[in-house]
Amino acid sequence: MDETSSPDYEFGGFRLDTALHVLVSPSGEPLPLPSRAFAALRYLVERAGEIVDKSALIAAVWPTTVVSENSLNQCILALRKALGESAGERRFILTVPGRGYKFVARITIVPHGHPSTPPVVAQPAAARRSRVLWLTAAAGTAVMLLLGVALTLWLGRDRAVTNPAEYVQLTDVPDGAVSPVLSPDGQLLAFIRHGSFFMGSGQIWLKALPDGDPVKLTDADGPLWAPAFSPDGTHVVYSAIDLQNGTWNTWTVPVTGRAAATKLLPNTQGLTYIGPREVLYSEFNAGLHLGIATSLDDRSMHRQVYVPSHERGMAHFSSLSPDRKSVLVVEMDATGSFGPCRLTPFDGTGSGYTVGPMNGACLAAAWSADGKWMYFSDNASGSSHLWRQRFPRGPAEQITFGPNEEQTVFPSPDGQSLLTSIGLAQSTLWFHQANSERALSTEGRVLAPWLSADARRVYFLITPTEAAQFSLSRLDIDTGRQESVLPEFHPIEYDISSDEQQVVFTIVREGQHQIWLAPLDRHTSPTLLVRDGDEPQFGGPYVFFRRVGAHANYLHRIRIDGSGESQLLPDPIIEMFCVAPDGKAVVVERPAAEGNIDAWVIPVDNQRAARMLNKGYAPSRWSHDGKAIYVGLNVQMNLALAGSTRVLPVGPDDLPLSPLPAASVAGALIPHPGDNLSVGPDPSAYVFLKSERRQNIYRIPLH
Repeated sequence: MDETSSPDYEFGGFRLDTALHVLVSPSGEPLPLPSRAFAALRYLVERAGEIVDKSALIAAVWPTTVVSENSLNQCILALRKALGESAGERRFILTVPGRGYKFVARITIVPHGHPSTPPVVAQPAAARRSRVLWLTAAAGTAVMLLLGVALTLWLGRDRAVTNPAEYVQLTDVPDGAVSPVLSPDGQLLAFIRHGSFFMGSGQIWLKALPDGDPVKLTDADGPLWAPAFSPDGTHVVYSAIDLQNGTWNTWTVPVTGRAAATKLLPNTQGLTYIGPREVLYSEFNAGLHLGIATSLDDRSMHRQVYVPSHERGMAHFSSLSPDRKSVLVVEMDATGSFGPCRLTPFDGTGSGYTVGPMNGACLAAAWSADGKWMYFSDNASGSSHLWRQRFPRGPAEQITFGPNEEQTVFPSPDGQSLLTSIGLAQSTLWFHQANSERALSTEGRVLAPWLSADARRVYFLITPTEAAQFSLSRLDIDTGRQESVLPEFHPIEYDISSDEQQVVFTIVREGQHQIWLAPLDRHTSPTLLVRDGDEPQFGGPYVFFRRVGAHANYLHRIRIDGSGESQLLPDPIIEMFCVAPDGKAVVVERPAAEGNIDAWVIPVDNQRAARMLNKGYAPSRWSHDGKAIYVGLNVQMNLALAGSTRVLPVGPDDLPLSPLPAASVAGALIPHPGDNLSVGPDPSAYVFLKSERRQNIYRIPLH
């Protein structure tokens, strides 16, 4: 059938335009949907009232590609968000357990291009003739008035900066494409495939625009991110981590793909060229203190540009203005979380000020070609979207909307468009017992699972999208019953007491990290325990936590009743990983030189010496009975990378019987990273996370 003759479908105020392939909202605005999600919605709408088997829907949406069921789940998630379905609400798409989906809203079929009109009531012939004459005259006057008003509005209106109907898809890969960058001539597109915009496990790919086949350029064995082109367009530079030594370095690879990547500059990340040999990048001073510097690409002519005031502050990415006077900085705050972006002077004479949305997390920043606009990827609206702000202090303005999310931003050399990655990320919760595994969740994004000692209940944080706020849920594994634990709060982290009577959690309120304590049976109200603290965990009669200071963070503990707070170590810490159930030892991360970090077991209330657990990042959890530590290996900074977990027995003194070699996987018993894992009574029963990204690169024209 000719698409232009296909009917449109209306339901619940929405209109599915089959010719333009657009879902129109009740307010008349087009809602951007990935092509696969639109195809899935159309297939369901055309079979409204029928149960559509998952296999049939997958075959219809991906007729020539083999995909997993998670890809279909991502489509349904995008549709639910576009249609405004809240958690548990199924006004449009009903999930039929074990079968598939059913579109349940009432459908009205409308010829394409016809407006929706209410029914007309019949009138006597004379009345109709009189009414027609009056309407004809009135219509002529109205048309002239409307044309005049329309012309006035057109000449004076603020046009939308972007239009989803104009988005141009540049990649079509099933495993995700992120971090797009263009060569200086705009002919080559480099991006990361099967990874994430920051410290993911993907590889760099290259595509000649508009229709070239993607070609893989790298074969890195660790996290990489931040691709950028050399000034002549012959090489792509990128950041990567050496897992063996814990160092962050910049590598370069030719666009021809005929030679292996070589190390360009050590102790650098987020490097971009700002001249023929001049580069701008982030570098470690000590521990995880990451500042912005500039030099030539052999590190000669080195000069610092900006260093965060807090020892935990990390300025990850930077972008130099066209006039070479200002730098946009994407940075993490004192808790290791992305905060607002910063504008600093390039000459290093000051720390500058925050720019972009003030209440979100800025993930990327860039300049327009003429330097008049600053562009951001930010989650201030609850989802990650693109924003702009007129330089130097104009109001921040959101310029992309809809159910999908946009991560990173790259202006085209001609200044006419932005490149970004559009789609959704999903992580699902799985239960492993003996030799079997099954999914416990199918939609949304799950983090931080906590499995009970009898392996019958699991707690976790869940959010519908990667940028939205989390809620804490509890699931009964046998019955599948799920309930919200703290409906009035949005924790970013939590811990459950060993008797499952209490929960301690962190929220962010007006920019301050606060630790709260609440009974799980809601018998009494939650109470504020600590201001300016995070990473809380139970240990004996105490809650251990990280005290967030003005310039450094320290290990503290406080009694559950809110009394007796004390500092346990004189020196700062980076992270607090876990506490022994009896509170007699704690695992923390300490800073070392040039970005290196070590995990240590610290005895509490005795004179025993601290013991290094691992030379490198090692997220850890104590077992419920206190007889083992589950140590994550080959993972970096709480990101979902490939890794494993080793079970390390501890002695009667709460110290491990032996330290681990750096980044070792020998003897690892659980094939999942330690920061996405929770073990029950023994290592044969545990919950873990599986992650999937459905993102592709788009060009977004600007108006």
